[in-house]
Amino acid sequence: MESLNIPFIDLSEQNTSLLSMEVVNACKEWGFFMVKNHGIDIEQMEGVFKVSDEFFNLPVEEKKHFLFKGGELQAGYSIRMGEKLYSDDPSTGAVKEFYDLARFPHSNPSVISPPIRKFLPEMTLFQKQCYSLSLKLLDLIALGFELPSDFFTKCHSSAEDFIRLIKYSVPEGMEHKKDDVDTDCHFDYGTITLLIQRKYGFLQIKPPGGNIIPDWVRVSFDKDVISVNIADMLPFLTRGKVKSSIHQVKIDPEMRKGQMIAYSAIPDLDYPLTQMSDEQDGKNAETTTVREYKEKRLNDSQAQDDAPT
Repeated sequence: MESLNIPFIDLSEQNTSLLSMEVVNACKEWGFFMVKNHGIDIEQMEGVFKVSDEFFNLPVEEKKHFLFKGGELQAGYSIRMGEKLYSDDPSTGAVKEFYDLARFPHSNPSVISPPIRKFLPEMTLFQKQCYSLSLKLLDLIALGFELPSDFFTKCHSSAEDFIRLIKYSVPEGMEHKKDDVDTDCHFDYGTITLLIQRKYGFLQIKPPGGNIIPDWVRVSFDKDVISVNIADMLPFLTRGKVKSSIHQVKIDPEMRKGQMIAYSAIPDLDYPLTQMSDEQDGKNAETTTVREYKEKRLNDSQAQDDAPT
């Protein structure tokens, strides 16, 4: 199925009330939408992909010098086939490798791979543009619920946000069929994720809304468009009023590769997150910090992985 019905929103719309309702309706029904006139320069996006090329073209042993070492800072390299593709089959791996960049401007550039380090000013400008777009979208979601415009953005300083450069490539000699799935289906962590595909569409989403056929929908490629995925914190903060769409990647067998940039907007770790009020459900609003939410998410995920099959 093509992306014909995925909500497509023009951010140049001057009627803020209309625009905020379009965004909220997309969040409620799809948990995913596409935006144009988003304020991020196309040449800037392609420049980041070229930086990505320089890093991923390095020998594997060089890239391993910058492996992600765990901890709170989401930064570093993850090798291809390093993630389990299916939780019940540990022998499979996702055909992707990625590099995460966080904390702009970085306090210690020496820990960043040289091909990326030399373009750090350009990467920092791109991060600022992505941050600005994420704030605008979160403001619109708040206004669509008739909340103060900073209801979601007041806890976003960008300190926890990160850029993920992703390369998908099927290993030489590995059979790859049309129906093969190349990443485990998942929800994103944070409030929203900005997604930029390169050259063709390989991302697929499963819409959560009850009025939409529950089938995988391919997100087509358009160089002028950025896709927006609702991550798992917004459903919590809105008490389930917005949805998060589950998604996966299916690489074209003829292409055998693909590239993507993802920008994850994440609230500050120790900021108290309070759910929006809802007089209808009769429940008290919950408050938690991002740190507590993250720990619970990891614990729940670990419990699920350890559950008998």
